[in-house]
Amino acid sequence: KILHAFGLDPQTSHIINGHVPVKTQEGESPIKANGRLLVIDGGFAKSYQKTTGIAGYTLIYNSYGLQLVSHEPFENIDKALSTEKDIRSTSFVVEQALERQKVSHTDIGGKLKKQIYFLEMLITAYRKGLLQETSTP
Repeated sequence: KILHAFGLDPQTSHIINGHVPVKTQEGESPIKANGRLLVIDGGFAKSYQKTTGIAGYTLIYNSYGLQLVSHEPFENIDKALSTEKDIRSTSFVVEQALERQKVSHTDIGGKLKKQIYFLEMLITAYRKGLLQETSTP
């Protein structure tokens, strides 16, 4: 119902909820409500790591789809240098786009298409002599 209330398509839309610790160490998943609700937390904060068991999630959306990345806690610089290991992250695909999303598929893309149309009309009018070049003082 909440997706409808905002005029969103429930088949393609998501609710993103942040700053709520996901108790991963107890088997809790950040993906809820049949994939429509994604909970990402601020687990990089050490105070959450005892509750979550991880260092939080990062949500990535790009033209290929939606991806959730979980991060292991970063202990300290000395250990990272001595073991030659950085923050270990695990990615998993939440949704993969069947057709890669392009700028033209977005609201901004629609506005750009409209601007291009009007610019092309302006060029055509200029070339046909319907508009005359004027100089400004």
